[in-house]
Amino acid sequence: MKIAQYADLNDPFELLPFRQTDKEAREHIKAVVRVLSEGHGVLCFSESWQSTLMWAHYGDKHKGMCLGFEIEDGPHLTKINYVSTRLPSPIDFSKPLGGVDEAMLAKCLNVKHSGWKYEKERRLRVSLNDRRDGIYYHPFNSGIELREVIIGARSSLSIVDVAEAVGKQPAADVKIWTARAAHGAFNMCTNKEKPMKVIPGLDAATKERRKLAELLRHKTYKGR
Repeated sequence: MKIAQYADLNDPFELLPFRQTDKEAREHIKAVVRVLSEGHGVLCFSESWQSTLMWAHYGDKHKGMCLGFEIEDGPHLTKINYVSTRLPSPIDFSKPLGGVDEAMLAKCLNVKHSGWKYEKERRLRVSLNDRRDGIYYHPFNSGIELREVIIGARSSLSIVDVAEAVGKQPAADVKIWTARAAHGAFNMCTNKEKPMKVIPGLDAATKERRKLAELLRHKTYKGR
């Protein structure tokens, strides 16, 4: 999965939820933002696939797909908090580090304007390691397992196309279906007139064998 770097995100207020009317405090916060951005990016997810705005903005006007993941819970997976006005500046030069503490950093990372509330966003903060062609990637692993593929209402892709792309043995069961506009509400829903497919995931024994094989390969490599 492509990792989003903070400087490339589409919100100019990214990492800047605080009022910055004082120039000296503003420069201090900019330094904090630089530190938070160094070596890390984010994978951005939504709690719901049914928003028409999300499909319009990120799903190629309903011609794309939505991928659903089962994500391991942990301190790096956070829920975005939405506010209507910018927060008071926490910068206080009479305090250590100018008032910068864990609470302030958490707000930098997890507070956005309420205009983005429709995204119902959760973020996974990850390290920038695997870079190819100028883009950083994060691998699918046991902590992030593909579980659903929802085909957009205007997509030309078929369930067969998607099933072939997923492969015969994903790590976990993967459901594939098509979305449509709901008849009684302004949201997307499952198109029950089109077939749904479930690709069975690896059984426990196969997973254990693969895990052991990967561990042995890693030890052999390290030994060399």
